[in-house]
Amino acid sequence: MTLWRDVEIWRIPTARPADLDRLTSWLDDHEQARAADLTDAAARRRFIVSHAGMRRVLGRRMGVRPGEVRIAVGRHGKPYLPTRPDVQWNLSHSGDLALLAVAYGRSVGVDVERLRPELDRAAFARRFFPVEDAEFVDGSPERFALLWARREACVKAAGGRLAQGLRLPVNGPSPAFVRDPAGTLPGPWLVLDVPVPRGFRAAVAISVWPARQRRALMTP
Repeated sequence: MTLWRDVEIWRIPTARPADLDRLTSWLDDHEQARAADLTDAAARRRFIVSHAGMRRVLGRRMGVRPGEVRIAVGRHGKPYLPTRPDVQWNLSHSGDLALLAVAYGRSVGVDVERLRPELDRAAFARRFFPVEDAEFVDGSPERFALLWARREACVKAAGGRLAQGLRLPVNGPSPAFVRDPAGTLPGPWLVLDVPVPRGFRAAVAISVWPARQRRALMTP
């Protein structure tokens, strides 16, 4: 699915039957160690399937096999491709759904959130979010998940820490133009809500620069 020029979103269902041994063989030593550390079988399966799916997509873009995709980790754990710095991507998973965003020449972040109605997010939003964002949430799990997905997508695109993005003003119609008022995170970003199955909310953020480029990116 193409959302903006040079930006793709791939949905990776992690609950489908899969040959886990084969998919695990595609992962590098670091990924295999992380999978082995997951004691919950369902969480381990989701990790393996989502990371293998990521490698399949990136491998096709690079003309190599999934297991030959070389991934390095930068600041705050943000992964990158040492041999293809122009290819930017980000992976997010929640429950049995994973999303992969791929962009070219621009930093990108994606986040998917499973709704959890049992959690009261109103107090958290009032404490940490900008006033307009907190008022929009108004105790709604759906609205909280939407703004949280937008916020995390921006933080991931910036390669920052989540605490740096709690005050980002991300409320408003999609696509939204988001800038960090504190100036601690690089940007700005265009943020777009991503269609996902019922019970989830998701968003993708891509870094932009001059106004002319922002207008071009928003043109399908």
